[in-house]
Amino acid sequence: MSSTYYNLNQSKNLGFIERYSIQCGIINKHSLSSIAKELGFSRQTIHNEIKRGTTEILDTFLEKHTVYDSYLGQIKHDQCKHLKGRLSKIDDDANLMNYIIQRLEAKDSPEVIEWRLKNEFTFSTSVSARTIYNWVYNGTLGVPVSILPYAKKKRLKRFKREKSRIKPNGGESIESRMDLSNRLEFGHWEIDCVVGTRNGKSTSLMTLVERKTRFGIVLKIPRKNKKSIVNALKKIKAKYGKYFYDIFKSITADNGSEFKDAIGMSLKLKRGKKVKIYFAHAYCSFERGSNENFNRMIRRWFPKGTSFCNISQEEIDKVTSWINEYPRKQFDF
Repeated sequence: MSSTYYNLNQSKNLGFIERYSIQCGIINKHSLSSIAKELGFSRQTIHNEIKRGTTEILDTFLEKHTVYDSYLGQIKHDQCKHLKGRLSKIDDDANLMNYIIQRLEAKDSPEVIEWRLKNEFTFSTSVSARTIYNWVYNGTLGVPVSILPYAKKKRLKRFKREKSRIKPNGGESIESRMDLSNRLEFGHWEIDCVVGTRNGKSTSLMTLVERKTRFGIVLKIPRKNKKSIVNALKKIKAKYGKYFYDIFKSITADNGSEFKDAIGMSLKLKRGKKVKIYFAHAYCSFERGSNENFNRMIRRWFPKGTSFCNISQEEIDKVTSWINEYPRKQFDF
């Protein structure tokens, strides 16, 4: 019998070889004690395994027989092994899953949902942002990956196309701007445009974001050109009146043609007051990171290809208020 039974599985669990050896031992009518001794397991372990893998089969005469099947025993073992460990957190609390899905549909990021769970509501358990991302990606929540604000996307390699550098009319390079990396002083803004559909009317949005507070202003403009930008800034100036030049000390733009009229954008007065206009380097969007991130949040509500022709300024103001009141990680939410 020693030539029939051998334990190649050095773990504490039975493997398929051991299960097949048990099946051979039963066919040869060996005792449980002898099978257990040769395999190196206790008699109770062999008894439990036979109980797990026992099934009924029909012979050629359609008579039922109770036999031990090593394949069935292995399948049941694998199933039990897969179910080991504690249940998922959302299996313990159904309300938690419904709340997470509801917040994702309301355009909240997993980081903000994690903060809300810890500070605004009381659930039986807490969930990290990384766990929420995993639940979305593996389909546990049953929602599409596109529901995430910034889902994983395959980045395509793009060839850099050289463009003629636009010479700003009256502005300065960002290199001459004082160091604002610490963001301690209020009044320094970044400007950009969010383009609507490229078919038909070219109605766009002009976005202004203050670097220290990340407070944003969004205005609908009829066309993406320098005249529309200057007129939009004049509207903002009329709104803030005598406080305008205290609130708007500088504006940093990219090299787009709509920002070419730096003199008009500065809104210079006769007595010398004006807004300093700076231009970032080409292909360096990180130099205006606050504005780029603000535009990404706008795209949660107005995806690319959206036509702004039928969207009122009131609707845009609601989205702007939502962004300005959005809990932010850099401000401890």
